[in-house]
Amino acid sequence: MNDDSSWEYKPDGKEASAAPDLPISSQKAAGPARASKDATIAWTASEYIDHTRGASWYLALAGGTIVLAATVYLATKDYFAPGVIAVLGVIVGVFSRQKPKQVAYELSSLGLKAGEKTYPFNLFKSFALIREGALSSVNLIPIKRFMPPLSIYFDPADEQKIVNLLGSFLPLEEGGLDAIERLARRLRF
Repeated sequence: MNDDSSWEYKPDGKEASAAPDLPISSQKAAGPARASKDATIAWTASEYIDHTRGASWYLALAGGTIVLAATVYLATKDYFAPGVIAVLGVIVGVFSRQKPKQVAYELSSLGLKAGEKTYPFNLFKSFALIREGALSSVNLIPIKRFMPPLSIYFDPADEQKIVNLLGSFLPLEEGGLDAIERLARRLRF
């Protein structure tokens, strides 16, 4: 297989930029700078943002679950669907109490290693830089239709190095969070 990483994904004929609008001294006007074969960045970060949830959040979850289950029961006169909704409400409550793990990330010319799993760059068509206040993350957008985007959190001090290395293998896609991710963050989940 030819390992030529000079292609760029261009959805709908639009230009895909190869690097963010950040000051990059090593980027030439003709195209993205290529990372050397031995360039490696390693860091440890949380696998997701840990939101603090008080008793009011759990009461709202319980209330919402009960209202939704009751509405479905009144509309269908069936016990199964409201039972499933109640079980899902309990599962969401239980999983919301779990704390995120610390994951060791390593970004190199071979791809991204997150914990024990390695993701080669050919699984992704582009990446997007997400800024949420003081926190930054990168969403790797997969080529496969049913593979979810991979979110990687990092220290803001490492942002330039990570974006430069990713930009030498994948194009930067403008955009932010999709509707499901925005809803999950709004619900503090």
